[in-house]
Formats: sequence, C-alpha cells, structure tokens
Amino acid sequence: MNEVLRAIQERRSIRVFRPDPIEPEKVDAILDAGRWAPSGKNTQPWRFVVVESKEKRDELGRIVTQMDMVRSAPVTIAVLLDTRAGYDATKDAQGIGACAQNMLLAAHSLGLGACWIGRVRDEQVEGILGAKDHEELMMLIAIGYPAETPPVRERRPLAELVRRI
Repeated sequence: MNEVLRAIQERRSIRVFRPDPIEPEKVDAILDAGRWAPSGKNTQPWRFVVVESKEKRDELGRIVTQMDMVRSAPVTIAVLLDTRAGYDATKDAQGIGACAQNMLLAAHSLGLGACWIGRVRDEQVEGILGAKDHEELMMLIAIGYPAETPPVRERRPLAELVRRI
C-alpha cells in the first residue's frame, strides 16, 4: 500500500500525550502541511495560533476541558478563519477541514499524535488566543508524542456508503 493511503488508515485521534517537547521544525512542518491544503479560489482563509506556553495551555484548559488535552499536549494549534480572506462560508469551512486533515496526517507522519477538538467560535477562547476581530475559531488541534495506542475503529463497508449511477 502506498505511504499516503497507509497514513490515512493508520492515523488515530490521540488524546493522551507524553510531556516531551515537540521539536520546532516538526511544528513548522505541520503548519506548512496545513498551508498547502486546497481552498476555494485559493483564498487560504486559515490562520494559525500556536499555543506552547504552559500558562496559555492552562488558561485554555480551564475553558476547553475535553479530557484535559490542551493542558497535557505540549502544543495546541488553533485554526482560525480569516473572514476577510474567505469568500463563501461553506467553501471556507471545507477548505479549513482539508487544512486540518493535512495537519493531522503530517503530525502522524512525524511520529506525533494529534486530536481535532471541535471548538468553534468561542469568544473566551478567541480572547485568550488574541484573535483579531475578523478571525473566528474553527478548531483546536492538540499535538504531542502519543502516550496511548488507540485501537482501530470500525469503518462502514463501502457498499453501505457508495451508490454508483
């Protein structure tokens, strides 16, 4: 199987992280993978805030409580929508989804684990992140070295999902 297809099938949402710091070049590679996602009319409406300091992770963790991932992950990347850059809400959201998938696969390929936290348009979180008036939170991605190995989750067979016409 080719390496991209293998990565797609092997990637898991990691929610428990070791405390080891992430090398800056790996964080940059993840951000760069997000930057290369497709977007409608190539608007690239995503903006990133990299949360690395313990103080900011703790502050966010008081609001975003999902399994304490934000506090325990050495890095959380906030993906924001720049409403000035986009042109269509649905297409912008689709592009940001592609951006996030690129980042999740990049993290996996670098030996890291990550989990997409679906926190959207949260004014408290946006305030902590220093989001600008034209930026809206679309998600948080907690990233770190995995401290767990989740099992493969079942997928529905293609026969249940596909119609050919």
